[in-house]
Amino acid sequence: MTESISKEFNNLDLKTDASGISNLGLASNNSEDLDATVQVLIDRCKTLYKEVEAYVEAVIERQKITRVQHPVEYRNLRNDFKNELAFLKKIANTPMAEQKIRHYIVSSNLTYYEALWGAAKRSCGLQAFRKYYFWDRHKAPAGKRTLQGLSLGKGGVGKWKTAALVDIVADEGREWIRVSTVSEKRIIFDLAKLGWVNDSDSDDDMPQARPSDWEDEDDEDQVDVVRNARELARAARANPVRGRPPKVRFVLTRIVAGKTKEVDGIIAKIRATSAIVQCSEDIPPTQPLQAVLNNLLVDQTRALSEILNIDCTILLALISDISHKPCPILDWYPDEVQTQIKEEAGENLLPTHLYPAIGSHSMVCTQEAADQMNLIVDTLATDEEKRRAQLLIAQGDCQGRPSEDLVAEWASMSDHPVPAGFTLPIRVIPSNIDTVATRLPAAARKLQDEMSRLNASIFFYGWAEGITTLSSNRARARQIEYAINQHGLEDGEAGPHIWLCGESRSLIAKHGRRR
Repeated sequence: MTESISKEFNNLDLKTDASGISNLGLASNNSEDLDATVQVLIDRCKTLYKEVEAYVEAVIERQKITRVQHPVEYRNLRNDFKNELAFLKKIANTPMAEQKIRHYIVSSNLTYYEALWGAAKRSCGLQAFRKYYFWDRHKAPAGKRTLQGLSLGKGGVGKWKTAALVDIVADEGREWIRVSTVSEKRIIFDLAKLGWVNDSDSDDDMPQARPSDWEDEDDEDQVDVVRNARELARAARANPVRGRPPKVRFVLTRIVAGKTKEVDGIIAKIRATSAIVQCSEDIPPTQPLQAVLNNLLVDQTRALSEILNIDCTILLALISDISHKPCPILDWYPDEVQTQIKEEAGENLLPTHLYPAIGSHSMVCTQEAADQMNLIVDTLATDEEKRRAQLLIAQGDCQGRPSEDLVAEWASMSDHPVPAGFTLPIRVIPSNIDTVATRLPAAARKLQDEMSRLNASIFFYGWAEGITTLSSNRARARQIEYAINQHGLEDGEAGPHIWLCGESRSLIAKHGRRR
C-alpha cells in the first residue's frame, strides 16, 4: 500500500506544485524574470481591484435608491483586494534578496482572489463575502452571537469549531459558495498524511460517504475541503432562508473529475453533503464586469410571482397624496407625515420602489386588507385619496369600468407616469383565513395565535397561494421569518415570499389631527 501511494506521488510531480509560481499562471521563475513576474501580478491584481471598486460603487448607488433591508456586506471583499495589491507593490518597491522575493510570490493569494471574483461574477444577487455562519450559536464567543453570522473581521473566529466560512453569499442569501484552488497533488499529499492510500488491487477504492452516513464519520480523518463541506452543510441547516437551508456550491478551480480515483472519492464526499460541485471543466468562462453587473446587484423584484398580493400598507401608499405630488408641510401634521413628505421630496416612492416592483403584474388583495384601507380612508383621506381608493379596487362608481379607463384616470391624478402594462383594479378576494391556515406548515398555526386577524389574512393568503406579498410591514415580516426558522419546515414545504418596501406612506388627512 505504501508502494502504491508512492507511485502516485511520483506521477504527480509535487515539486512543481510546491514552487507556487506555476500556480499563479507564470511560465518561468528564473531570477532574471522575477521583476517582470511581480509586475505581471500587480497588473492582474489592479484589474481585479478596479472591477471590485466599480461593483462596490454600483452597490452603494443601488442601496441609496432601494434602501434594502439587509445591506450588502462588501467590505471584506474590498479590503482583501486592496491589501493584496499593497502586498504585491511592497514586493516590487522594497529591496530584498532573490530568495525572499520568490517566497513572497509564492505567498500571494492572487490566484484564489481571481477564482473568488470569477465565481462571484458568475452568480447573482451578491449579499456578502468571506462571512462565517454558525451551527451552534450558544457556543459563540461573547459578543459575537447573531442570527445571521459573523463577518470575517479583525480577529476572525480563531479556533472556534462551530463556524463555517462562506466565500460568497449569493442569490440574496439562498446560495453559499466556497471557492477552492486546492490541486489534485495537494489532495493526494494530504490523503497520504491522513493514512488514506489506494490499493490498486482492491475494489473498494477510496471510502465514499453517502448522504445518510457522512455525519457518522470523524471530520478529523478528512482532508480540508471535505471538512469545509461538512461544516457548511451544518451551518446551512442552522441558518435557513425563508425556511430552507441555503444551497451550497463548491467551485474547485484546479480539480478535474474522472482523472484520479482518490480525487473522485473526495468529490463524492463533498456531494454527499448535498453540495453542488463545480470542477474546472464545469466552470464557464468569466464575463466582463459590465456584462454581468446588473445580475450581481441585489434586486428583490427578480423573484416576484406573476400575481402580487398587496398588503394594506401598500394600498395606503398607493393612494396617498404624498406619493403622487408635492405636499406642503402643515404644522398640525403628525411627525410621521411630515417626515414622509420630506422623504418624498428627496426620493419618490412610486417610480423608485413600487412601480418597478408592480410593473405589469396583476394584483390582488384580501377582503380584510381592502376593508382596513376603506376604514382609514373614511377617517382620514382627502378627496383625491378617496378617489384613488375607488379607482384602485373598482368600488363606488368605478365598479365595472374598463381597466384602461381606471388607469387613465389614475395617471391623470399623479405627477408620476405609470409603468408599461400597469393594470387596475386590484382584485379583492376572500382570504378564507381559517381554512387557509390548516393548509400551511405548523409554524403558521403558531403565528395565527400571535398575529392580528388582519395580518394573518394578508400574509397567510399569499403564503398558501404561493404568491409574493408586497408589504412595508417589517415587523410582521420579521415575525414570520423568526417563527419559520424556529419551527422549521418539512420536505416539500416552503416559506412565504414577502417583498418589503423600504418606505411607507400615510394618508395626508384633510382635517386637522393634532399631534
